[in-house]
Amino acid sequence: DSAPSESMSSSRVNSVPRKPVGAKPGSDKPAVPNIKRDSSSREMMLERSVIVRNIPNAITCVTVGCGFLLMASTSIPGISPQVCVFATFLGLAADILDGQAARWLRVKSKFGATFDQLADLTCFGIGPAIFFTRQRQMALEGEGIGFHTVLTAVAGYSYMLCSTYRIARELIVHDGSRPLYFVGIPTNLACIPVVPLSALFPDSWWLPWLIFLLSGMMVMPYRVPKGLFLFNVSETQVKFCCQGRAD
Repeated sequence: DSAPSESMSSSRVNSVPRKPVGAKPGSDKPAVPNIKRDSSSREMMLERSVIVRNIPNAITCVTVGCGFLLMASTSIPGISPQVCVFATFLGLAADILDGQAARWLRVKSKFGATFDQLADLTCFGIGPAIFFTRQRQMALEGEGIGFHTVLTAVAGYSYMLCSTYRIARELIVHDGSRPLYFVGIPTNLACIPVVPLSALFPDSWWLPWLIFLLSGMMVMPYRVPKGLFLFNVSETQVKFCCQGRAD
């Protein structure tokens, strides 16, 4: 007699309707997904990701602006050589900060690396070459077309040419990768003495020869460790550490 009662009780339990997942307590209506709220939150996330991705690019635009200031300094009234020196170091700070921001935010991209290289060419290559040439020509005003005038023009052109060549070589050879060394000194390091010395000593006889020296150092086929020998990590050590982590 107990078997039929057990089967009847089990059938009663199974016949009790279950509430749909997501329904409110005390309500038999199923939960309807809020499509509008989901789409709006998705759009907000997409908009935020676009803004975050372009934060390093916005910092790179500061470097481009500093390069423009160096080029247009003699055409815009009120821009002194001291302002150009400040703009150079501001561009250097922005050049360091944009890479750090890309790593912190994890938004590194090939476009960002290429944009950064072209900004370096603007601020640390073409800008200093034009600034040096104009500063020295104004200091030598009245001499006409002579030896010093031609020497100044050739020195400024050589600096612009070598910096352009170096940036092009970086874009092709490294292709967005970041090796542990520089091939020749980087343009942002070469411009550090160029702009301040052009502002302070534009008529010095040794200034064009210093420009020639820095131009050659930018394109020399020798590896310069990053960190200027303050720290030196070899590729063998990096491969060993990466292999240890993989194992």
